[in-house]
Amino acid sequence: MKALLDTHAVVWAAESDSRLGSEASALLQSLKAGEAVISDLSLLEIAMLAKKGRVALRVPIRNYLNDLQKHFPVLPVTSDIAASAMELELPPGDPFDRVIVATARHHKLPLLTRDRNIVASGLVRTVW
Repeated sequence: MKALLDTHAVVWAAESDSRLGSEASALLQSLKAGEAVISDLSLLEIAMLAKKGRVALRVPIRNYLNDLQKHFPVLPVTSDIAASAMELELPPGDPFDRVIVATARHHKLPLLTRDRNIVASGLVRTVW
């Protein structure tokens, strides 16, 4: 494992979306297969965003998520990650962000994100 992708980063990487940051894109291109990983909660968050119409997918959600899993190994939430997530100094309101940051910290991975709250927190090394 070399890098963890935040939810928006994995969607934009999968879609080759130009909103993916240049440093994040360069890092992804330098990694071997399986070195860029995602949190299992990103799968749930993507499903929720698709259901709400905030993410437009060209294929059924189940197919999309299965394809993501083929390209990005999925890290599970462990008891240590869950406990750590609740201890983080992040604004309340987004449990997905808390778990993703805690996952990056637990595995000592940089996080590909443009989330201002995460970047400003300094809790984890970010790349964008």
